[in-house]
Parts: sequence; C-alpha cells; structure tokens
Amino acid sequence: MTDTPRARLVLFGGQSNMLGHRLATGGDKPVSARVWAWDNGGAEGSWRRAELGLPHFNPLGDKANNAALHFAVRLAERLDEDVYLVGHAVNGSSILTWEAEAAENLSRLITETNHALHSAELVAAGIDRVDTVLWHQGESDDPEAWMVPAKLTTLADYRAAFQRMRAALARQPWWTDATCFIAGELVRDGWLSARNDFYSAGALNGPRDAVASSEGLGHTGDHAHLDGQALQTLGRRMYDARVGLL
Repeated sequence: MTDTPRARLVLFGGQSNMLGHRLATGGDKPVSARVWAWDNGGAEGSWRRAELGLPHFNPLGDKANNAALHFAVRLAERLDEDVYLVGHAVNGSSILTWEAEAAENLSRLITETNHALHSAELVAAGIDRVDTVLWHQGESDDPEAWMVPAKLTTLADYRAAFQRMRAALARQPWWTDATCFIAGELVRDGWLSARNDFYSAGALNGPRDAVASSEGLGHTGDHAHLDGQALQTLGRRMYDARVGLL
C-alpha cells in the first residue's frame, strides 16, 4: 500500500439518517473545494464537488443535510487535504441487507468503492485504502418497525449480523488496521431507537471503533429522523470521535 496518501477516502452507509431525511433541511450547508463525492456510476463513475441535493446525498426536498458531508469538510480543513466520499445509504434498510458481501447494500458499497479506487483521481493521489467508514443504521431493526417486513429485532441477532458485516469489510483489500469505523447513535428515546442497545452494551468495541452520541440532538418531528442541525452536529461529533481514535 502507498505509505503517504495525499488525500483521504471516507465511506458512509446505513439508512435514512445517514442519507439525511428530506425534511432535515436546517443547519449549515457547506461546500468545500477540497471535498469530492463519487456519483456511484460504477465503472463509468466520476467525482464531483460534494454538494447537498446531488447523488449520493438525498436528492429529495430542499437539500437535506448530511452528517458525512460535515465530517468530510471538518477532516479536509483540519488535515489540509482533499477528502473523497463514497456513500450508499438506503432508506428503511435492515442490517440484513448489509451483513455480507453478497447482501444487496453492502455489495453496492463495496463495488462502488472498488470502482472509485481505480479512478484517475485516487490513483494520482496515491489512495489505496479507506481512512474512515461512517455508519448510521438500526431503526429498521426495531420491533416497532412495522413497515419493514424482514428485519432482526433482538440485540443478539443484530450483534451477530453486525459482526458478519464487519468481517466482510475487513476482508476488503482497502481495509487496514488503521481504518476507523464510526457509528452514530439513533435518536435518543425515539420510537425506533431500540437498537441503541447495541451501543449501550458496548458491542462496538474494536481499537479503531467509536460511537458518536446523539444526546441532545433534535428530530424532524417523528422521533426517528434527526433534523438538519442535528445531522450537522452528528457529523462533527463523528469527526471528534475519529480524532479520539488516533
């Protein structure tokens, strides 16, 4: 692997709070000349300036906010380096769609990451590894998530599926011992927050793992989706969590 990459590659995955709910339009909406987003176009994909409202952020509504963008902007500013984002966050997705290389959503994230790593921009920057993976998921694996037919509703089952997902990520050639994995808590005391038990149980406990707290963060009114200001704050907390891992 390249010893001194001149930029950082950050992935993000999960469900609607990682994507940004269409009503989560508050908070700052930064645009940075140093933050780029992959358009998820597969082998024909390309990079564009990361901007809310464009894929792979939420294209619905009035430019919904996104925690990964705030993380990336803060990382680029602090390191004085370009940051490249590859994301695949899917509304309503259960951990079942993420638990293995062949699972629909993890497969897509891995595939797009592989294509992005072969792009001229990342090759020129010497990037062949992932710096950080951002994750926010779990609402669809709450027993009360009546709208999701296939899900895991116990801590034991969710923990096992999560461990399978982490093992699948660790098998990728771009994952290293230095790759950080940072998850965000679900809305505190929300109606789909049961899977916060995964974090309160200390189940995310690797040497490069961290959890960004959702304490004090607001929601869009449904007690499930973080609002725009909350997503901004969560992204910055995710950055602070990365700093704490170094």
